[in-house]
Amino acid sequence: MYKAIMGFFQQILDAVLPDTCVVCQQAVQPSAQHRSCPHCWAALPRIINPCRHCALPLQRDDICGQCQQKPLCENSCIAALLHQGVGRDLVHKLKYSHGLREGHTLANAMLEAISLRYSNQPLPQAIIPVPLTYWRQVRRGFNQAAWLSHLLSRELDIPVLIRHIHRHPGSAQHKKNRAARLQLPDNSFSIGKPIGWQHVAVVDDVLTTGATVTGLTNHLRRAGACTVDIWCATRTTAFNHNPP
Repeated sequence: MYKAIMGFFQQILDAVLPDTCVVCQQAVQPSAQHRSCPHCWAALPRIINPCRHCALPLQRDDICGQCQQKPLCENSCIAALLHQGVGRDLVHKLKYSHGLREGHTLANAMLEAISLRYSNQPLPQAIIPVPLTYWRQVRRGFNQAAWLSHLLSRELDIPVLIRHIHRHPGSAQHKKNRAARLQLPDNSFSIGKPIGWQHVAVVDDVLTTGATVTGLTNHLRRAGACTVDIWCATRTTAFNHNPP
């Protein structure tokens, strides 16, 4: 009954004030959960054949050469889109302009990738967004990883753990070159309370070298998590993860 009533009101809203596509700005009727028109949704730069352990796009196989020797993520690593063109623009609008509608597009692309990867596997028991430092959170007033995590949580019915992890001050990763990114201090994160789940997923907006999610993964394992997956909205190809 609730869904029927909400569907009725959505039809009225679409007729009076139609939604617009986050990419091309054209009117969208009816409104789509991913906030984009059918053409732009189909044209998103999806990663079609990703490495299972680092999400880099591959021509063939399902594990890249580096991950065959030293996997970035020992279990599942998912990135929905390439961090270029529209994919990069969506992340930047979410991250720096509080683009919540763009966040819906990214989250739905992530849900699509998650559905494909976990079709025959159990989902993680909890979601952990990569935290911001206290002052960066205050200045920005917004954590894009947390926003994506809450959208995923609502659709997958998986709890989000926000207050368990703390990030200590340090220079922003996006300002560093590859060598500096890979030298993330081991004390960049701390665990405020024990992780009560065996299988968790770390969520972030962009996966580059993987230094941030790897550092957080190590802390989560020491706090009791046995399996840590990585879920990101986009994946860069300019950097690669650290070879053994």
